[in-house]
Amino acid sequence: MKLIKELSNKSLLSWLININMISHSSVAETISDGIIAKGYAVIEDLLSQVDLKQIKIRFEELQQEDDFQKAGIGKFGQFTVDKSVRGDFIRWVDQKDTEASVYKLYEYINELIIHLNRTCYLGIKDYESHYAFYPKGKGYLMHRDRFKTNPHRIVSFVFYLNENWQHGDGGELVLYNEDKNPTETIAPKENRLAVFLSETLHEVLNCNTERKSITGWLLDVPTKLTFLGK
Repeated sequence: MKLIKELSNKSLLSWLININMISHSSVAETISDGIIAKGYAVIEDLLSQVDLKQIKIRFEELQQEDDFQKAGIGKFGQFTVDKSVRGDFIRWVDQKDTEASVYKLYEYINELIIHLNRTCYLGIKDYESHYAFYPKGKGYLMHRDRFKTNPHRIVSFVFYLNENWQHGDGGELVLYNEDKNPTETIAPKENRLAVFLSETLHEVLNCNTERKSITGWLLDVPTKLTFLGK
């Protein structure tokens, strides 16, 4: 009976692991299909409520510790802070820290990288990310995440942490075509993941309440080499 119980427990553990792997794979496939078809994808209710809560707790701790910095525009030699263009505050994340509360999110990102490289041949080698919040009244004017002089960002992602977001709260992500016509408006609802090509024109509409997220980029070089230009 003891052996049967042990085997049963192992079978249950194996089943739970397989379900988790299928979930990660399914999400990666859905995102990949969206990227191929229209250049973006949106996933609802990505994480369990337990994992989501841990991320939110950590975010609040960082805010209380005043561990955010004013975000700027451009990278390295072209970096500037222009509050009229971009109004968010950020705190970079070490995505290699498997003990961090955000690692459950990065399990999906790591699977996505494998899937995109296999199906879309994007040559993604690494990613970078940060916590971000926009105070009330702030946004980010139309821009691209992929810099002309530093074109290593290939795919962008935003994971939202805004509990009870309502229409009128603002902070929507708007995607544009090359003629600067809007093609999609994505509300920053809690536990929603938005993924899009980094060369896409987009903006964050002004917020009528504080907007929180984890924002990141999939890169075609290791993070430590992003200082290299073309």
